[in-house]
Amino acid sequence: MASHQDLGAFTLLLSLQDEDALRLYSDGLLEPIERTEGEYGGELLRSLEAYIEHNGNWERAARQLYCHRHTLRYRIRKIEELTGRDLSRATDRIELWLALRARELVG
Repeated sequence: MASHQDLGAFTLLLSLQDEDALRLYSDGLLEPIERTEGEYGGELLRSLEAYIEHNGNWERAARQLYCHRHTLRYRIRKIEELTGRDLSRATDRIELWLALRARELVG
């Protein structure tokens, strides 16, 4: 896992942006996930973050989430369907990761 110091450049880049632009960026990518029924949207976001933070390692991410790796695979496929992104591609993972971090910055 990366430390805050490792991610400092990304945090700096995000903090240089206008809050409205960051909100628009993160909402554009993450709202399709959040709009899923009930509390499931929040679970999908937690799964996305764990998957990205563990560099796509199914076992470690599933362990963090206290779920089976097949459950995590299902959730990641659902996220891919909702967002039109392919999480096996680094650029798509980075975009979603930046959207998650942007959301943290703008609260």
